[in-house]
Amino acid sequence: MALENPPGRPGARNRSLPSDPVFVMGKEPKRGLGVRNLPHLIYLEAFEAAARHLSFTKAAEELNCTQGAISQRVRALEQFFARPLFHRRSNGLELTEVGTAYLPGIAEALDRAEAATEGLLGAQAQTSVTVSAPLSFVTLWLARHLVGFSAAHPKIEVRLNSTIWTDPNVELADLSILALDPLQPAPGAVRLGRERLMLLCDPETGRQAGAKPGADWFNAARLIHVQGRMQLLDLWAKKENIVIAPHKAPIKADNAAAALEVAACAGGITAVMSTYAAAYLASGRLVAPFGAGEILPVALHVVPNQHRRLSRSATLFVQWLSGEIPLHGEI
Repeated sequence: MALENPPGRPGARNRSLPSDPVFVMGKEPKRGLGVRNLPHLIYLEAFEAAARHLSFTKAAEELNCTQGAISQRVRALEQFFARPLFHRRSNGLELTEVGTAYLPGIAEALDRAEAATEGLLGAQAQTSVTVSAPLSFVTLWLARHLVGFSAAHPKIEVRLNSTIWTDPNVELADLSILALDPLQPAPGAVRLGRERLMLLCDPETGRQAGAKPGADWFNAARLIHVQGRMQLLDLWAKKENIVIAPHKAPIKADNAAAALEVAACAGGITAVMSTYAAAYLASGRLVAPFGAGEILPVALHVVPNQHRRLSRSATLFVQWLSGEIPLHGEI
């Protein structure tokens, strides 16, 4: 008989059962001294996956079984409690109050069981986390701090997918680093500090800046724009009531790392988020002649892949990252 959940399937725990247990559709197993009052593990796993996706179909794809099997297991679990865990809507599932209360404990219990199993397997269990992140974040921040995570978790392999604007292979990542509106974050997103608007330039241009921003100084310099969803150099000029009318043809880069390096090597002015500015300010290769700017309406977030369970390795990476960014991301 084929196993329902083949080992190594991405997004699903490495467990296999040839068939459902005898306890089905509300019939409880015989209980005696020392027998735990628990429904079967595969029912809990079906509930957790369905609750995470809010879809029986997606849960079935993850657990490598049929949609009908997921539905039956969840219904058996509901009969075990004699209370519904989901509202079945025409456009999908919605957790009931009971389901909402039950989910965190079950998810944590499954994570602990998985961690204990991996610990027992030792070297046989592959321990890695794949992170999709903007090229600028990887080169300007993560590369300089990743040694801290590796020192704390030397057995976790980190795989980095550097992106510019979008990642065509984002579905392969456990986590994504995205600049999002903190008031409208993605599901499960964890905010990483705050971001300020930083105007940076080479030291020589900085010495000519004066006490307050001026249009003549600004437009006389080489302007280096970072192309993207937010035009930060334009935003800075607007806040300072400066009309952009450059004397020299501007340079446009598709990422902040390139714009900062051009400013440092060739001279000029650019604007980036404070997390990206930190390394250049610390080295003295660029300066912020007017200090830290206003808080931006976006912030960096780490976002879990909603189509797979958050592994222990990914959870540890999120915990490390959220503890590090506030220390370095605010100027």
